[in-house]
Amino acid sequence: MSRRLYFLAVLLSSCGTTPGAPPVSQIPVCTPLDSTAAWARANRAWSQEAGQSWSNDSLRRVLLELRDQDQSARADFGSRIGDSVYARHLTTIDSVLATKMAEILDRFGLPTRSMVGAAGSDAAMLIVQHNWSLQERVLALVEALPPGQISPQALAMLEDRVRVHQGKPQRFGTQFNSGADGIFRFAATSDLPGLAARRVQAGLPPLAQYVCLMEEAGMRIDRSSLPREVSP
Repeated sequence: MSRRLYFLAVLLSSCGTTPGAPPVSQIPVCTPLDSTAAWARANRAWSQEAGQSWSNDSLRRVLLELRDQDQSARADFGSRIGDSVYARHLTTIDSVLATKMAEILDRFGLPTRSMVGAAGSDAAMLIVQHNWSLQERVLALVEALPPGQISPQALAMLEDRVRVHQGKPQRFGTQFNSGADGIFRFAATSDLPGLAARRVQAGLPPLAQYVCLMEEAGMRIDRSSLPREVSP
């Protein structure tokens, strides 16, 4: 999965549904992700599998299949963002995948890079990002691991999700809260002056481009909620 698709997959993972997507005329076209930027290089360093080996190839295949099920269900998310029937269908699929992931955690522990490769670990974390029932458990498991076993980007997103759910400020600026009006607002964030540097270290694109990807996917963002350097 490309980094662009992975970002979109996670962005759309827990935002629920909104009363309606913006008109096509209002959806921006984002500039391509800069593959030479420091954050992109950090991502490549994590995802590189050439010459690498892992201990459980059968579990890796299972995780990649779960990832494909997750993404197949979200293929039309942008155009169906306000469809309540679709939302219930997505909730059902996420619940099934969460149950399967919980069984994997019980049996194998957290799928790491050394266990299932970078792609397998990313697949596991993608399922986790979509299911609150797993997130606190998995965050505790990740924090007990040595560095390099879980994607820094996936860990940053997971940490932000847990913190926001607990009513705490996020650290990496990955989370937005949706209101009854269907508009997403930037969640409270600690140490805004250091945010850009933390995003680079975690392999996350600049916040302005991250927001553009969200809007390109059909989400309506309250830009007045963004840090001053991002909001027009």
